[in-house]
Amino acid sequence: MLVHAAEDSFHKGLEHLDQGLKKEALAFFNGALEIERRMGGENHQARYLSYYGLSLQLTGGSRHEAVRYCRAAAKVEGYRPEICLNLGRVLLAANRRREAHKTLHWGLRMQPGHRQIVRELKKMGLRRKPPLPFLPRTNTLNVLLGRMRRAPA
Repeated sequence: MLVHAAEDSFHKGLEHLDQGLKKEALAFFNGALEIERRMGGENHQARYLSYYGLSLQLTGGSRHEAVRYCRAAAKVEGYRPEICLNLGRVLLAANRRREAHKTLHWGLRMQPGHRQIVRELKKMGLRRKPPLPFLPRTNTLNVLLGRMRRAPA
């Protein structure tokens, strides 16, 4: 159910987020969720959950909670590239690169050439091949050799 007051709060949150006012944006996204809850909305709009999670992470809130909100949004509307983008950003901040990479590529499948997703993927960079490709990436030897390869001379 779309509640106009909640939608207004959400759009104000987007404006504040665009201006770099992260705490204010968080308050507006929280307001949108709260208004929707008070008006009897059983299920929150996925956009509200996603941007609330992103803002929570950007303001230094709980990474676990931020991931939880963004995952809930993706479960409902995972076909929307901006929801995949937000989840990918939150996963990156939580040091879950593999999941972030997978999520961002999923969003790119939904909308090929999505500028912000492409930009996030470029920021992530490419992974080098493991020093010993016949062993898993997480093998102790690969981890140690990889660290040695990256260490300054």
